[in-house]
Amino acid sequence: MSIVAMKKLRLIGVHSQKEELLRELMLLGCVEVSDPAGRPDREELAAFRRPDGGKVWQKRSEQTTIVNALRLLDKHAPAKKGLLTPKPEVECAKLLDESALAADLALAGEILSLDAEARSLLTRASRERASAEAMTPWTALNVPLERMETQSCEMQLGTLPAAVPMEKVNAALSELEVSFDLVSEDKTSRYVSLLFRREDREAIAAALRPLGFSAISLPEGTGTPEQVYNAALRRSEELTAQAAKKIEELASYAAHRDALQLGADTLSTRIAREETAEKLLQSDSTFYFEGWLTAPEEKKLGETLSKYCCAWETEEPDPEHPEEVPIQLRNNALTRPYNIVTEMYSLPAYNGLDPNPFIMPFFALFFGIMFADMAYGLILLIAGLLFLWKAKPKGSMKNAAGLLIECGISTFIIGFLTGGFFGDVVSVIGGWFGRDWSIVPPLGTIHIGSIAIDLPLNLLEGNNPLYVLIAAICLGAIHLALGTGIGIYLKLRDGEWADALLNDLCWWVMIAGILVMVTGGTKIVLFVGIGMLVLGQLITGKGFGKITGIFGAVYNGATGYLGDLLSYSRLMALMLAGSVIASVFNQLGSLGNANGMTVGGTILFVLVFCIGHALNFALNLIGCFVHTLRLQFLEFFGKWYRDGGKAFRPLKIQTKYVDIKEED
Repeated sequence: MSIVAMKKLRLIGVHSQKEELLRELMLLGCVEVSDPAGRPDREELAAFRRPDGGKVWQKRSEQTTIVNALRLLDKHAPAKKGLLTPKPEVECAKLLDESALAADLALAGEILSLDAEARSLLTRASRERASAEAMTPWTALNVPLERMETQSCEMQLGTLPAAVPMEKVNAALSELEVSFDLVSEDKTSRYVSLLFRREDREAIAAALRPLGFSAISLPEGTGTPEQVYNAALRRSEELTAQAAKKIEELASYAAHRDALQLGADTLSTRIAREETAEKLLQSDSTFYFEGWLTAPEEKKLGETLSKYCCAWETEEPDPEHPEEVPIQLRNNALTRPYNIVTEMYSLPAYNGLDPNPFIMPFFALFFGIMFADMAYGLILLIAGLLFLWKAKPKGSMKNAAGLLIECGISTFIIGFLTGGFFGDVVSVIGGWFGRDWSIVPPLGTIHIGSIAIDLPLNLLEGNNPLYVLIAAICLGAIHLALGTGIGIYLKLRDGEWADALLNDLCWWVMIAGILVMVTGGTKIVLFVGIGMLVLGQLITGKGFGKITGIFGAVYNGATGYLGDLLSYSRLMALMLAGSVIASVFNQLGSLGNANGMTVGGTILFVLVFCIGHALNFALNLIGCFVHTLRLQFLEFFGKWYRDGGKAFRPLKIQTKYVDIKEED
């Protein structure tokens, strides 16, 4: 349950072995190199300097080139693979081999060049289409564009608003020597031509200006507007066809997709080493760095470093500054999926505890109680197993699949105890045939005093919701008690015994005293708890605060614990809500078969069943997850969790497109 132990690492080595040593550290994946920007100047490091940057930017630029080429391939020649297709596996030596990078960059450059040529051709084609569109209203004009004017006359083209009556236009031009023709019109404009002598230009413009006339100039060209229009369309089609050939040629590079993906991941490993190299301090012949090492791998690191000419040492972290130590959680197959939950909140401080072992049983249990349906649990379980089997995920995605599996198992078990399978669908279908069907046989009866609880528990009968509410509050009390117990342990471990025993433990002594008193026992336990509370405030308080602290502690403790306990009533609320909604959809769908099973009624039932339960499943999945998180983060963590840790980020291989083949 403790966090992985860390050790401070210092190493000085020979400059000529730096690249090879960083490569070995990457393969080990257990050393994080610290940034020297936060290191105080020390006299013994005066001879060292930070390395010149530049290589990392060059490698990032090369990787961007390959990634952009891959995006173009995905756009124009998408790979045919299923949703759950796993990444291809390669050997580690092949991933780190940089001999093929030059060829990969050349291929990527050719792909980007073809894309640039295709985009240029498409831009020119777009301009030609725009020219054709500009010529469209004038195609009926049978005058070559190069003969629009003579030495004494000229032809002016323009538009008039469609709302202007032609009578007004003719009246405005009646006293002028001008040939006016309507070429075409649409809903908003009339396209007209005017032929006049040059000296009449200003007079004609003055006459038409009040009518909204707007002169236009057509694109340059030779021939009539119709001929220019057709020529522009032909050029646009030719350019588009040339661009399509370029795209087709680009798509032919899809055969090199795997090589480019491997090259992108190879550059990722190189970039990681270059970024680490920028954190080193170096002289002309040596280099130096400080960092962090996971203590269990110290022996393995020693075996690796023995091959190099270097000196290194480790030391325990400073207990006065736990915030400086990076955090790596100690996990097993059951607790690892809950890294998702912990990382959503905050990693624990180095002097805290790994929360995953404490989260695991309660998270799955609370989620299962709220979802409480065998069918929904099977869906979660199968989805998680299928994802693990087909996609072979790693990291966070693998953790998500594990979380689905554990929550699915819990949901199925609680659903079995409540008899839920898509709500009460089995009972509803049995009613069509006049039968009382149930997917879960009678499991027996639990007797608690005079109360008899039949299993499976029908949530929609009698006092069953009340029993679930009582059980939820009891589970909440156990959850809170565990959180308080962990907090007391941490305080006792750190020497804060007064705060632990007198301020935290006192409330559980008082709760136990109340229970003893209610059951007819002595009041001494309650008085002991009250005495611990008062004594705790007298010891930890200062001055007049010792008195006011007693009242504050009583108020805050009583309201806090009461509010926390009532928060667990959401377990009953969501369980009941999901069951009721499922039952409502089942009843709505069965209306068509109310008087006996029919084809139409069955079709209606299937439609309502699929849509309704899909909605219910989705809403409950989100709601149960969010409310389970709330119970962990606010109620449970609030009693003991020490957050603020920073993640341990060692130099290691991280890939996007390929996975490392596991070797014996």
